Amino acid sequence: MILRLALPQETAALAEVEAGQPRAAGWGKQGLDAEIPQPCSRVFCAEENGQILGFLALRAAGGTAEILNVAVDARHCGRGVGRSLLRHALLELGREGVLHVTLEVAQDNVPACALYAKGGFVRLGTRKNFYGPGRHAWVLGADL
Repeated sequence: MILRLALPQETAALAEVEAGQPRAAGWGKQGLDAEIPQPCSRVFCAEENGQILGFLALRAAGGTAEILNVAVDARHCGRGVGRSLLRHALLELGREGVLHVTLEVAQDNVPACALYAKGGFVRLGTRKNFYGPGRHAWVLGADL
C-alpha cells in the first residue's frame, strides 16, 4: 500500500470511495475539488495497484491541524487502511511542526472512535446535535 498526497485529478475516485461510506463527511467530487488546492489542506490517500483504497483530509495552520474527512473503500475496511492513513498523516504533520490535532466524530461511530483512540486521541468535549438532532459528536484531540 502506498500512502501519499492525493492529486487534483483523483477527486472522482476519492468521491467514489466516500460515497460508499455513509459516515464520511459527504463532500463529493465538488467538495474535494475545492479542498485539494487549498494551501492549508492535505488530502492523503492510500493506493494499491492503482486503486484508491481510502483518504484522510485535514487542514493545518499555525501549529494545529483538524482532521475533516476520512473514508475507506468498504471492500477494504478492516485491513488497516484507516490506521495507516492516520499514522501517516500524523507523522507528516509532526514533520511540518504541527503540535496538536483535533477532530469531531459521531459518538455512535464505533469503528472511527476505536481508530482514533488507538491513534492517541482523547476526548476533549461534546458537540450536541453536531450531526443532526440527537446525533452528538465527540471532540477529540492529540498532541504530537
